[in-house]
Amino acid sequence: MVAAIARVFNSAATADRDGAPNFVVGDFNGDGAEDVAVVTKPNEAALPEINHELANWTLEDPREVTAAAAKTGNPSARPKAVKAERNDRLLAIIHGIGPQGWRHPEARQAFLLRNAAGTNVTVQMARPPESPANSNSQLHGDAISETLNGQRGFIFWTGAKYAWAPQR
Repeated sequence: MVAAIARVFNSAATADRDGAPNFVVGDFNGDGAEDVAVVTKPNEAALPEINHELANWTLEDPREVTAAAAKTGNPSARPKAVKAERNDRLLAIIHGIGPQGWRHPEARQAFLLRNAAGTNVTVQMARPPESPANSNSQLHGDAISETLNGQRGFIFWTGAKYAWAPQR
């Protein structure tokens, strides 16, 4: 897992070893390949690289993705620009490739999620939390269930980005 973080982020971010566990594995984008989500810390000297609009990863805040955008992929409901700060704990999600998943040497598609590193983290089959099991939702794959700022909820892939939804 440490090698995957170094492969994707070089020295811009490192795994945060302060919490346990600091990573979970699942198929978060529903493509059949195993992905990894790791709590990371930004390297303070690399903040301009982490926040750069042409970085090799996507920096976003899943709590800023509106329910309408999460359900429909509506580009007009775009979240505001996100900037990582010096003391942030960021959830890095590295999407896998084929049978090797996130361990594949070419697996570099990654997301850094601000305001998304919670506690009591588990992985479960993704389903929009507000929808019944038989909904027509296009969401699939695994979701990250966690407690964030005292509230239980889910981080899930919308098909274009990661969103947060409280557990009801």
